[in-house]
Amino acid sequence: MNNLPAARTLTETATPTRRILTPDLARGFMLLLIAMAYAPIYVTTGSVGGYGHRPGGSAIDHIVSFLTTLLLENRAFPMFGVLFGYGLVMLVNGAKRKGLTDAESKRILRRRSLWLIVFGTVHTLLAYSGEVLAAYGVAGLTIGWLLYRPTLKLGKALAILTPFYAVTVALMMVSAGATGSSSEPFIHPGYTTMGDWLTRIAAIVAGPLGNTFIFPMLLFVVIGIWAARKGLLERPHEHQVLLKRLAIVGISASVAGALPSALAGAGAFDVSDYGFGVLSTIQVLTGVFAGIGYTALFGLLGMRMERRQTTITKTLAAAGQRSMSVYLFISLSLALLMNYDLVGLGTQVHKAGAVVIAFLVWLVGVSLARTLALKGIPGPAETLLRSLIHRNR
Repeated sequence: MNNLPAARTLTETATPTRRILTPDLARGFMLLLIAMAYAPIYVTTGSVGGYGHRPGGSAIDHIVSFLTTLLLENRAFPMFGVLFGYGLVMLVNGAKRKGLTDAESKRILRRRSLWLIVFGTVHTLLAYSGEVLAAYGVAGLTIGWLLYRPTLKLGKALAILTPFYAVTVALMMVSAGATGSSSEPFIHPGYTTMGDWLTRIAAIVAGPLGNTFIFPMLLFVVIGIWAARKGLLERPHEHQVLLKRLAIVGISASVAGALPSALAGAGAFDVSDYGFGVLSTIQVLTGVFAGIGYTALFGLLGMRMERRQTTITKTLAAAGQRSMSVYLFISLSLALLMNYDLVGLGTQVHKAGAVVIAFLVWLVGVSLARTLALKGIPGPAETLLRSLIHRNR
């Protein structure tokens, strides 16, 4: 592999002559969902609501809390995982077109996964303990071999992972409910005390392992690999019927699974700590359907937007092509603006205000990505990752 020309790298764009924008458009949309999921964790003005918790604030905060529990929470993360799995297949396919052997691309994928863990570690310390980059690295190391196996093996992997996660999610949520810990909203650590930093350091290990082996991350990634094998986002016009079915069934199942938690959070009925754990289990597990449904929906939307090539289309695509850079920009910006030890907007707003701030940060992030695209500059995080992966090759 050391004799390969520098241009033949797995992290370069793995596309035909004309880049297919639909996967990038889906990632651009996804970043908005991630931003709106992240921002409320910094709210300290009272119960932020969401995840089945009863919110404080005004009527608009209650409405936003209900809608985010129904449509967003434990739903953006699955879509992120599905698109990550999809992207892995695109990278491997691109490597084959460049003439790399399977052994060569496996080594590069392994280095990529290890560096993602490093990126995630730094991100955890600086911003968000629930971040996903390190979990992606763990997922790549754990099931990257599936990228080189027949599609039939994906079915077997799904058959194993589905009951595995049904058990792990249920055990985690129900046990947390039985002890009463799940009924208390999580308050994100600050930056000024030893306890804050010990929490962040502990999350370096607990975060990626929990996100990978307790939440259904590997399941999301395998589904994304399957979707990429079929070319659902690269050739959406060939799969419109399937995409529509996946969107309708997936989103409907997701909403049905999240509705009990949303109603409990709205005060429609009271639940015990144990019952809260059961509802949370259902809400998390049905997020798998959201990952499928949202990916299919944004695939359909992206197909239509790609035909028009408007400024919005180009901006979203630019963000999707630089998704790691925009993701880190969003997360770091939200930490800076919202954390009570920094600018502290999280001490001034409730749920609705946090979502508005998230939208504005996302808007700035995708606009910066568009500016880079106009200048022909790749994302800084992607550039750094590429240079680290191929250093000393």
